[in-house]
Amino acid sequence: MFPGCRTSVKYMRLSPGLHRYFAGVFLLEIEVDGDGLVEDFVFPDWATFRFSHAPPAVANPGGSAQVGGCQFSVAGPRTQEIYLRTGSVRQWGAVIHPSGWAELIGEPADRYTNGLFDGRSTPAFEKFRPLAETLFGQEADPDGEFKRLTSFFEAVESVDDPAVDKIAKIHIALFDPEIETVAQLGDRVGLSRRTLERLCKRAFGFAPKMVLRRHRFMRSLARFTLDPSLKWIGAMDPTYHDQAQFVRDFHEFMGMTPTQYHQLAKPVSEPMMRERVLYLKERAREWVPDSAWPEDNRAA
Repeated sequence: MFPGCRTSVKYMRLSPGLHRYFAGVFLLEIEVDGDGLVEDFVFPDWATFRFSHAPPAVANPGGSAQVGGCQFSVAGPRTQEIYLRTGSVRQWGAVIHPSGWAELIGEPADRYTNGLFDGRSTPAFEKFRPLAETLFGQEADPDGEFKRLTSFFEAVESVDDPAVDKIAKIHIALFDPEIETVAQLGDRVGLSRRTLERLCKRAFGFAPKMVLRRHRFMRSLARFTLDPSLKWIGAMDPTYHDQAQFVRDFHEFMGMTPTQYHQLAKPVSEPMMRERVLYLKERAREWVPDSAWPEDNRAA
């Protein structure tokens, strides 16, 4: 039995200049009764910076070594869940989409796939350490913290990547559920299979086939989170051939079956997913066709 837990997630409106880097920036506040700890499994995602006010959470991606006691952590692009164990915490998160990775980090993303890193000691993230050191004051100040975070990234020196527009086109194409194969993706963005493979590994962290599989799975998980009355058969993306294929993907990406996941308490991941999907749906209306979004607010 876990202690009582109240989770607040707020996605912030970003200036157009920061959309080039981030899929979203959020403030996560977890309040756990007493000195208790709660556990959860965080869904696969793009690379994410997390800046925590003490005490930070302890996370364990896909059974690998834990990173705890770290006020600046970086999760690489993920196809695996992250086990989370935490007490009360305030944390700013910045989800870095693939073209943002190319411009901010400038190193091959597949070197960091499914990894969790201490930003204070990993050379690739050295230029972001000053933000970790100055983001929080003695008292909670969400407006001031957000201003310091955005001002930092607006001034940060980006990497000049000539392929960034192609990477962005690939990312946008993923929101079209009619793109089911690598060949269709290549045709949509006008790239050869070899170039598509190279850019996906470098900026997305994995090969195009895995990029499509993960995006299809996340559409299903998002539908279920927003409307559990659908049950899994109703939330399952229509591009799955059958339920068995979906169950195999679920086990690969989340380390458990859909039934096991449904039975878990999700004090952190459920509100995170819900707010993330609603935020992305609102923002993506600007550049994703309406056909990419299911009706009745069941966001993909």
